Amino acid sequence: MLYSKEPGEKIAPEAPYKIHWARRFKTATINLDIFSFGFALNRLARKEKFDIVHGNAEEAFFSSCISERQNAVYFFTSHAPHVPSTGILRALCRPIAFLKTVNPHLLRSAARRAQKIITFSQFSRERVLAGLGDRFESLIEVIPGGIDPSWFDVERAPSENPELIFWGRMEDEKGVPELLDALKIVATKIPAIKLTLVGEGHRLEDYKQKVRKLGLIPKVVMPGWRSMEEIQKLIARARVAVLPSRIESFGLSVAEALGAGAPVITTNAGALPEIVQDGVTGTLVAKENPQALADAIGRVLDNEENFRQMAKRGREEARQKLSWDFAARQLIELYRQELAVPGEPVPD
Repeated sequence: MLYSKEPGEKIAPEAPYKIHWARRFKTATINLDIFSFGFALNRLARKEKFDIVHGNAEEAFFSSCISERQNAVYFFTSHAPHVPSTGILRALCRPIAFLKTVNPHLLRSAARRAQKIITFSQFSRERVLAGLGDRFESLIEVIPGGIDPSWFDVERAPSENPELIFWGRMEDEKGVPELLDALKIVATKIPAIKLTLVGEGHRLEDYKQKVRKLGLIPKVVMPGWRSMEEIQKLIARARVAVLPSRIESFGLSVAEALGAGAPVITTNAGALPEIVQDGVTGTLVAKENPQALADAIGRVLDNEENFRQMAKRGREEARQKLSWDFAARQLIELYRQELAVPGEPVPD
């Protein structure tokens, strides 16, 4: 596996495979990691013979030429909710606009040279297809992402107090502004309401100011980012997970909340309706609608037994369809098909 880290950064993940490192650059415009990943992959390809090279995002920009040189099959996974519909040369006709979207154009270039493209949702598949064109339709496969198996082991012990939890990037696309507005509405009926906002991002300071402006300081805890284990402890106590994204190509936090067995409130945006069945495994509301979000929070807190049953169904469905084992079995089958390798039983 090829990962990136900054020079001197100390990362020692436990993994059942060998990790190779590429340099990570911090740049505001072009993602220079395309070069460090390209150099690192090229070094590995000189020592090893690969049957498959599987990249994702714009970091895979040079992967196709290295795969071709090795006569390897090149897979690409797209996490992006948007793929440009024009190539780099045409985009250069509008240089200012291109500079603002240079990384998505690099991603598009990396994707269109792949023999097989993987997306995490049907929503993402349609976005990729819209960007690349109909001739790529047969090359795009949907394999939902997986969650760490430890989420299925979370033992729920909800607080007696009405506690809500959110975790994710502190960005508008995650729906944080409307979540704070909804909390203000709910607080007029449920004064004891509390919200823990876990995460970091460019808008963190703006949201802290919004919390002060709305008079929500006693009701909102913003601990920054926390480890997966710490988030699991928090969700074990929370009565409801509220994750009102404006767009998602998959929705990892929502999938994790389902796996933990928590009542989930999210939106009908992007891929989220593909992993949450409204009224069956969780609650969907209109995106960017604080009143609808507040009403849903009130309903869940007022009818907890009903929503606990939904959460149980959500956890079981996540266990079946959103585990890494399930995703791995599907991906291995695609690898075999592309390599024309006879199928063998894959261990559960």
